[in-house]
Amino acid sequence: MRKALNLISARVEQSPTGGLMVLAALVGAVAGLGAVGFAALIDALGWFFFDVVKDDWLSGLGRWSLILIPALGMLPVGWITLKFAREARGHGVPEVMLAIETGGGRIRPRVAAAKSIASALTIGGGGSAGKVGPIVQIGSAFGSTVGQVLSLSEQHTKLLLACGAAGGIAATFNAPIAGMFFAVEVLLRRFTTRNFSMVLLASVVATMVATAFHGSEAVIPIPEYRLQSPFIEIPLYALLGGISGASGIAFTRVLYWAEDRFNELPFPPLVLMPVVGGLSVGVLALFDQDVLGLSEDAMDAALNGNSAIRAMALLFIFKLLATALTIGSGGSGGVFRPTLTMGAMIGGVFGGAANRLLPGLTAASGAYATVGMAAMFAGAARAPVTSVLIIFEMTRDYSIVLPVMTAVAIATLVSHMLSEGTIYTIKLARRGIEIQDEQPALGVMQTLRVADAMSETTVTTSRETPVAEVIEMLRDQSEILALVLDEQGDLHGVITHVDLNNAIAEGNYEKTASNVCTTDIATAFQDETLLQALTRMSEYDVHALPVVRRGVPKRPIGILRRSDVTRTYRDEMKLRESAATQLAVLDSEVRSVDLRIRAGSQLDGKLLSESRLPDGAILVTVRHDGVTQIPHGTTRLQAGDEVTVVLTETAMDEVQTIFGVNSPGTSIE
Repeated sequence: MRKALNLISARVEQSPTGGLMVLAALVGAVAGLGAVGFAALIDALGWFFFDVVKDDWLSGLGRWSLILIPALGMLPVGWITLKFAREARGHGVPEVMLAIETGGGRIRPRVAAAKSIASALTIGGGGSAGKVGPIVQIGSAFGSTVGQVLSLSEQHTKLLLACGAAGGIAATFNAPIAGMFFAVEVLLRRFTTRNFSMVLLASVVATMVATAFHGSEAVIPIPEYRLQSPFIEIPLYALLGGISGASGIAFTRVLYWAEDRFNELPFPPLVLMPVVGGLSVGVLALFDQDVLGLSEDAMDAALNGNSAIRAMALLFIFKLLATALTIGSGGSGGVFRPTLTMGAMIGGVFGGAANRLLPGLTAASGAYATVGMAAMFAGAARAPVTSVLIIFEMTRDYSIVLPVMTAVAIATLVSHMLSEGTIYTIKLARRGIEIQDEQPALGVMQTLRVADAMSETTVTTSRETPVAEVIEMLRDQSEILALVLDEQGDLHGVITHVDLNNAIAEGNYEKTASNVCTTDIATAFQDETLLQALTRMSEYDVHALPVVRRGVPKRPIGILRRSDVTRTYRDEMKLRESAATQLAVLDSEVRSVDLRIRAGSQLDGKLLSESRLPDGAILVTVRHDGVTQIPHGTTRLQAGDEVTVVLTETAMDEVQTIFGVNSPGTSIE
């Protein structure tokens, strides 16, 4: 079996496009089946808890039985998650993002089973949670498992993980395009043709599988709404977007506040904490039963304009609290569907008020409820493309495209203004993992050099070394990479996991390193920027590059791995953030400036302790001869050195005087 898997892995890595397409389709099909099975499991447990337990076994309690049902549903959840997979607690998507950021795309296979059962119990028992987070985690776990079983590269494993997530969303909502954009926009955050094509294929296959079971009708059918008075309504939709964006941030803060409060409780033990959340949700259900589960009836009423303003306003408050209690206490389920429900309630209230104030000039309240769904999710998740597309695909109503796009754009801007993180990334930030936008990273990557990040060469071998011996040499290495050197010590080739898989699959243990290595080698110069090196890694689809000097392009002096780049970038960002924090009390505007020391300037030949930089300016790095150093008082500055200074706005003029604003290499991030 292992030999067959190695052979498949070798074929996929040799032909990454064709091989991955087959695997992406497979992952999409299984994700589609998983979505169908998960929905059926929720329906079955919902029937059991409400038709059997509530109406038959607890019928003597009357409506008071509502207090117990969510608690009974969540009773096993704590044990399941703590015993089998702690990642199954909560809403799921942050755990998938964590696997991408720090785990090389690896998710334990058991997570899919634990998440399915725990989430179905939570939602089926009336806990206020949704299906998207669980199905994203379930589909991602399968995609990741395929990559791990086949020993695929980290990059390909992450891509299959994203294919599973996209397939799960696409199958759940009959929304292949939105499923693709969610995976790329929220999880991968890399908009490349390859990512799009593979993930879209998985989404389409998953949707085809799901429609074979439940048809291709709209998941949320609504009447056709149109703009009544564009010049009046577009500003109203923009205002709704602002309110919804702020509400999305409010929901996020309440959710994590509840999580913190539950974690601080001395009693009961963690395994029983979801029961407390379930009881709390049950109490809320006494006031409004629509707070339970997916709240489908209440959402349908709001979207069709059949709900009263007061009822929608109250349900918004109750749904927000119930979701925070369900997820914060350790229940298992997503936040996407509750966010849509709350958005529909906000939009319905707003639309109802607009109808009363401007009768005949505004669309029905259901139109505003539809727009509110998209805007609320955009405010919470800050995924504008996904927010727009998933509403269109779920409702099949494309007639209010302008209102939806207007509200989503405003909601996203408001979200940026009110919070640095999203409902997904804040959970990672609380674990010390910052998810950065790509553009800020590019600025740092253009200043850091390969020499700043590279590691020492760990494994080298001669051309005559037998393959079996190379395998033994690499057995304890976390990343499979060996440099093959000739008799003069020059670089002849590299051996990667792909080369070893090929050799193992063909049984070529007696061949030498020279026979199996890759001789078409991409290298990095030590004075190149990390951005240039990363671009070359992507072009050659490799996870590491041998580092050489420009004058001696065949003599390796080190290795640059993706993990080295990530570590160096993280350290640099922490250094800059630390300096900015020290200066923040002095000025509201703190900036990072890259400057070059000119010959004959005030700093040329001076020790750092003699530099006399103004108050409000800190020199954080010095790059000398292509190597970045953390400066000390005894560091001597020389002409040609490139330095990074973090400074306040008030110190800018004096620093520019010392360095010269027109000096070569001056740039402001």
